[in-house]
Amino acid sequence: MKEAIGTSYVFTLIITFVGILIAMFVGSIAYTKGFKVRNKIIDLIDKHEGYTLEAQTEIDKNLAAIGYRIVDKDCPTKKGVSAIEASDYHYCVYEFNDEQKGVYYGVTVFIHFDIPLIGDFFDIPIYGETRLLFDKDLIIEK
Repeated sequence: MKEAIGTSYVFTLIITFVGILIAMFVGSIAYTKGFKVRNKIIDLIDKHEGYTLEAQTEIDKNLAAIGYRIVDKDCPTKKGVSAIEASDYHYCVYEFNDEQKGVYYGVTVFIHFDIPLIGDFFDIPIYGETRLLFDKDLIIEK
């Protein structure tokens, strides 16, 4: 009888360990996808030199190809700036016009974890900024 209790304990330990490894693997894949989406959005904003209609169209096309999520979003404010509302996908774009630096954009994307039977458990934001698009010395005052 002593051996039966030891075996069930070892099986429980193995199942727990495998569950933790699977959770870490799924989390790693979601985290990598979030960074891929963020970097793609930043590259497209840099390519179009701003968050223009062409940039938004290309971003939406790329997010559809990647399989990014469409949800009602709630974008938090960053550095006192509200997000530009323009897409159905769950990402936020902020335009910063800094007096010392110039004009640049900030991008927040979200990693979603949908757990069966629990639903939307939590979203993890990933934030990044574009390069400086317009230098303050190059902006001509009107």
